[in-house]
Amino acid sequence: MQPHWFTRLVLSGGWRDTVRWALPVVVAAVAQGVWAHRMAIGGATPDFPLLMLACIALSTNPTVAAWAGFLTGLLHASMLEQTVGSLIVSRVLAATAVAYLPIVIAPRHPLSILPAVALLHLLAQGMLYLAAPMVDPRAFWQASLGSMVYNMALAIPVYWLARCVLPPARGDDTLLWNN
Repeated sequence: MQPHWFTRLVLSGGWRDTVRWALPVVVAAVAQGVWAHRMAIGGATPDFPLLMLACIALSTNPTVAAWAGFLTGLLHASMLEQTVGSLIVSRVLAATAVAYLPIVIAPRHPLSILPAVALLHLLAQGMLYLAAPMVDPRAFWQASLGSMVYNMALAIPVYWLARCVLPPARGDDTLLWNN
């Protein structure tokens, strides 16, 4: 029996790869809304969307990372009820920058996710602060750095799981020479 035309369309080629990076972003956003506040330790909460975005940016190419950053920023803005534009732009630019890390580090090594998480978090939150300054900058940066440390503690197991789900790198990927 032939698969349904919609199934063939969604699971063929690019659609399958798109679902394989978009679904983890959506799951991370749902986990952020449901579990993040319950997992707080000393005022620090994990930022699952940024953690997943770091995994995607390190594992894929800059184009996919930018699209994942767009979706992450959109979902983050809808959850936080903040300015959509500044969240989207900060996530897209930070993810794109982190996607170029495989030029200098080997993304297959499990510890490579740690500088990716730190860099993505600092870039995304720094650009967000520059675009939409908060009333209390000390509280903003204290929460941001606490979240970054929490994400770094979760990074290695999440990166391992993400690499099982994310689409594999292709031979025509320009960053593949260092893998």
